[in-house]
Amino acid sequence: MSGFFAIALLLAAPLLLAATGELLLERAGSIQIGLEGTMLIGAFTAFAAARSGAGPHAALLAAACAGLLAGAAFAAFAVAGRADPILVGTAWNLVAAGGTAFSYRLLAGATGSVLEVKALPPFAFGLPAAALAAFFVPAVLEVFLTRTRPGLALVAAGDNPLALEATGGSVVAVRTAASVAAGALGALGGALLVLTVSPTFVEGVTAGRGFLALALVVFARWKPLRLVPGALLVGGATALQYRLQAGGGTGIPYAVFLALPGLLALFALAAARGRGGAPKALGTPAP
Repeated sequence: MSGFFAIALLLAAPLLLAATGELLLERAGSIQIGLEGTMLIGAFTAFAAARSGAGPHAALLAAACAGLLAGAAFAAFAVAGRADPILVGTAWNLVAAGGTAFSYRLLAGATGSVLEVKALPPFAFGLPAAALAAFFVPAVLEVFLTRTRPGLALVAAGDNPLALEATGGSVVAVRTAASVAAGALGALGGALLVLTVSPTFVEGVTAGRGFLALALVVFARWKPLRLVPGALLVGGATALQYRLQAGGGTGIPYAVFLALPGLLALFALAAARGRGGAPKALGTPAP
């Protein structure tokens, strides 16, 4: 496997996990714009666990547990508490950014020195098993949503919550479960950043990937399998950005390279304009 393609896959995997979790939650009728914060929490938890002596796989598990708690906290306010999910998500991004920055300085000291951790070992094609497994998660979600009773109940919670309630189901319970699962996937995406892409943690290590994952859900028209090409597009753009920066001598300002993944995401959204495919009750409180 070529080096460029392997790097593109490695960079797409965290984004794909986070976007899959967000798509699951949005299909249930809620939305978490604090996905960036959840990824940050997952990244820092994996880093802190690895620094405390845990192996990389144990650190990945610790990040998933932190994501479960983050998803439960969001559900407590935005689902059960019927608070505005946009405000809750915004607050969560701010809390996560400040909390992880403060906690990292407690670990690194006043100097803010770079601390490295042990990365996940390669499994195939030079990539860790967790990164490769990320590309199968959308397919699993597709089967879950279309072939299982709980998946159909989740889709009903996003499209017609009153009908779900009429059949004896609980929209709050379904959306809470979706939020917890989405939190775990988002945190795992953040953990992969420090356990595969770069074996350390820095403030703002997610670098806007949570917002790119939100854009991917819209680009995919809320269809799980369509997330894969979108994630590969952004991952490839990021890999190209790194290659162009390393090459130098182009005369192009450095900021253009940094903006390349986001610009491609915007162009993709513009090409796929409209809200076709969005759950009909997306963002509405549970009955």
